[in-house]
Amino acid sequence: MATIVLSAVGTLIGGPLGGQIGALIGSQIDQALFAPTIRSEGPRLGDLTVQASSYGNPIPRIFGPENRVAGNLIWSTGLVETKSTTKQGGKGGGAKSETTTYTYHVDCAIALCRGPIASVKRIWADGKLFRDESGSQTQANAVRIYTGTETQMPDPTMEAALGAGNCPAHRGLAYVVFDRLELGDFGNRIPNFTFEVEAHSSATVATVIDELASAANVPYLDAARADYLDLRGYNVARSSTIRSVLDPLRTAFFFDASEIEGELQFFPSDSTPIARVPRDDLGAHEFGTDRPADYELQRTADIELPRQILVQHMDPARDYQSNSQRARRSTTNSDADISVELPIVLSADDAKAVAERMASMAWIGRDAFTYQLPITYLHVEAGHKIVVAHADGKDRVVRVARRELRLPGSLLVECKTDGAAVLSKGASAAPALVPTQTVNLPGVTAAHILDLPILRDVDDVSGFYAAGAGASSGWRGAILYRSRDGGVNYDTFAELIDGAVIGTTDDALDVGSPHYWDEANSVTVTLLNSADTLAGVTALQVLNGSNAAVIGGEVMQFRDATLIGPGQYRLEGLLRGRKGTEDRIAGHAAGERFVLLTGGGIYRPDLEAGEVGVERFYKAASVGTNLSDAAPFTFTHSGRWAKPYAPAHVRGTRNGAGDLAMTWIRRTRLEDPWTDGIDAPLGEASEAYEIDILDGATVKRTLTSSTPTATYSAADQVTDFGSAQAAVQVKVYQISARVGRGLPTETTL
Repeated sequence: MATIVLSAVGTLIGGPLGGQIGALIGSQIDQALFAPTIRSEGPRLGDLTVQASSYGNPIPRIFGPENRVAGNLIWSTGLVETKSTTKQGGKGGGAKSETTTYTYHVDCAIALCRGPIASVKRIWADGKLFRDESGSQTQANAVRIYTGTETQMPDPTMEAALGAGNCPAHRGLAYVVFDRLELGDFGNRIPNFTFEVEAHSSATVATVIDELASAANVPYLDAARADYLDLRGYNVARSSTIRSVLDPLRTAFFFDASEIEGELQFFPSDSTPIARVPRDDLGAHEFGTDRPADYELQRTADIELPRQILVQHMDPARDYQSNSQRARRSTTNSDADISVELPIVLSADDAKAVAERMASMAWIGRDAFTYQLPITYLHVEAGHKIVVAHADGKDRVVRVARRELRLPGSLLVECKTDGAAVLSKGASAAPALVPTQTVNLPGVTAAHILDLPILRDVDDVSGFYAAGAGASSGWRGAILYRSRDGGVNYDTFAELIDGAVIGTTDDALDVGSPHYWDEANSVTVTLLNSADTLAGVTALQVLNGSNAAVIGGEVMQFRDATLIGPGQYRLEGLLRGRKGTEDRIAGHAAGERFVLLTGGGIYRPDLEAGEVGVERFYKAASVGTNLSDAAPFTFTHSGRWAKPYAPAHVRGTRNGAGDLAMTWIRRTRLEDPWTDGIDAPLGEASEAYEIDILDGATVKRTLTSSTPTATYSAADQVTDFGSAQAAVQVKVYQISARVGRGLPTETTL
């Protein structure tokens, strides 16, 4: 009796993670090439999408150049916690606030499949593209791919953790090591990774048959008949029998196999008949007995045949994710719907064609014929095709499902109507594409250190402001580093978590008055990130603090923002020299920095008081890049944060003796409310002033005062100039106990 033999004992999938495979008893060739119900414990689509972390899992085998596989987590350091504390100074040098954040990373290795492979192209994490074909990724220090050669060496990160001599090289196993994988984007857990794996070698069904039968030591013959059946990709990720592994391929590519004289032989469904049986050879019987009927016919009822066949497959147009195609018979009494999982890479059109062919062949093969043939047809085996002449004058092509030797001298042959004609039937499927995913690289960070007066009372402590942003949509913040040794070593200085709205000026902002609205001048700025915007506000909103920005070193505000090009705005309705920066109104040029102070992303890191006047090197490295990727720049802290504003309304009067009495009005750096209705809060430890008496650029005398008044006597004028002066050039400074002189007001009295 010819039977199907796809069930020999042997290891189909094994190795360091694998187990052994049990036997499946032999069975006859299936009732039909495609029965209405398909049961299999072989490969499943789900095997390809869910990452495991279990000891003893089988090592998957992949066939064909296109595959997407999940893996098995084989090693991990466990979560490593990094603590980061950001300090903010309190008002007037008082209590400070600290914000502590925690981030987590891990080193881990994930086994992919039996090697060797050619490469890993793309990697997805929780369904999102993690690494593109060029190798670009942003969430790990390094991704190292081991292709599963027999000469690969242990991974250095694993060996450092496990100890020299304690780390296996995992030769013959393709795996991936993630070095310092940041977990913040994955809920502080290792995400579910899937990998696009390239075998870089073509494969056919015969390739699979050869490898599996050889591994199980099963004799076989003529697998080359399946050589023309090209495989784009097929993955076997669970322990199973050879038969179960071949079942999805039999379903998709329409071939079968049978045991012939102790060997397996494979038969494509479109193979050529090996014999023609004339009607006279039908009904073979023992001499002297009655001749039986030419054949026995059994027809499967409509209700037992499939109404619809759904084929699930790996679709390359959907990044090898699951897709499904269906074939449905429009008129039938059946309500049987069949779903078939094929962990095979098929285009949507090819999968649709498989479904259509399966449905057609199931209905065509509904007729089963039983013949009794002479012994001269002994060469006909299960799986062969024959052409049989029937009494109606029609020749029927049938496939042998079972052959049994009957004594004396006849064969019982059970056959199904052949449906090979439908194998050329093509199909078109509607596209089901997925959106193109890209790895959004962070790019470089444009960082600015802003040596400004304090913008808020809470910032009245040694420090400066920092802002940064990136032009790339993949920019996710930056780390500001500082070097204390001339750029040799760098330490973390501040985290720039959110991006500021920054850009550059396209023209020079002309000089304007700090005392009233500047309606005469405008300035055009181009923003770094095209996703950022500027918007106009009302004059009252400006007066209440909206739309504050830095251009160069001048703090200004704008009322109107007109979009004149991509990311380009013309700013008008200006208030100039805000926060005591009237000294920076003049001298603007095109190409100066623009930083929006009221748009978020402005940080004030803590700074030691001793840093005033010291040049330091800084770097701003985008999150997801290395420190070495960032360009260094220098900055010298001037202590501008604590410098008193220039006094206002400096006036002078002379008495009859020629003494010059000077008065002025001090200004405050603070925004505390004017509670006493008399004077603004001092904002300094004590009130003190210095007044330089000038002769051109030469300081002739310096007066001091603890009130906003001073007298330059006629006698001192004679000493300094030889006579009392009709006009005296002066500079008036308010004094800070922390940084000394503030900004001066210079005038002639």
